[in-house]
Amino acid sequence: MNKHQIKKIAVIGAGLMGHGIALEIAAAGYHVNLYDVTQDILDAAKENIDYGLKRLVDSGKIKVDEISKTKLLIKTSNDLGSQLRDVDLVIEAAPENVSIKQELFKKFGELCPSHTILASNTSSLKPSLYASHSKRPDKVLVMHYANPPHLVPLVEIVRSDKTSDTTVNTAKAFIEGIGKNVIVVNKEVEGFILNRLQIALLRESLWLVENGITDIEGVDKAIKYCTGRRWAFAGIFEVWELAGWDTIEKIYREVAPTLASKTDIPAPLKRLIDKGLFGSKSGQGFYKSDKNWTDSVKTRIAKGLASFK
Repeated sequence: MNKHQIKKIAVIGAGLMGHGIALEIAAAGYHVNLYDVTQDILDAAKENIDYGLKRLVDSGKIKVDEISKTKLLIKTSNDLGSQLRDVDLVIEAAPENVSIKQELFKKFGELCPSHTILASNTSSLKPSLYASHSKRPDKVLVMHYANPPHLVPLVEIVRSDKTSDTTVNTAKAFIEGIGKNVIVVNKEVEGFILNRLQIALLRESLWLVENGITDIEGVDKAIKYCTGRRWAFAGIFEVWELAGWDTIEKIYREVAPTLASKTDIPAPLKRLIDKGLFGSKSGQGFYKSDKNWTDSVKTRIAKGLASFK
């Protein structure tokens, strides 16, 4: 199978990630079958797709007169069998539950054509945990999109030791063909690359708050107005290449031994969890994340991402 054979895609799960993945792929001109278990979820996905289309117009990825055509390329249904019948690529975007994924990949193996590549959008679960359930582990991998998937220009492709080179190369060519940058993760590791980097930064951020070095606003300002701004245009190795590795070595020797290294949940986060304060989904976390706050931050992120060409 080569990259030209991926013509039709199924996205399984129409929630936060799934609808955005389907939207981006349709915007690139592909037919997409979008599945979820209830019509209510699919109806909500259609509304979210309408909102996402506006952001794609803002970003210059599509023109206003392409909106209707893009929407017509997305076929929604809660009939799993019909949505999988003739697809070349499946992207699963179900909840982060290994049992759910194992059951889904079993169904994919039974219902999809033999050539179909089976991908999961999981953010942390290794493909080997569910690949064998499909009876075609050579065609199973992870396609990890970051949120919002139709605006963040990167996808991680994670292979297991059973994933074939042909599967990886075909998936990589497809994702690059719709305008994304790709990282191929050659060895399974918890959290892949994106979440390992993010959790490392989160652990240190929580340590700084817990020890009274600064507060959450201080951490967020440091990232929003300095580190994050540089990293939007140059990676950490590029930035420090400019600084000089002799200088970085001195900083590393001074700072690295003092960095947070405990594996238990830091106290500031544990207190939130124990109180049922989960962030925007509960209306309160470290911030009073009610609907107005949530909409404001989502809009700011979307506008910022849309400004990148």
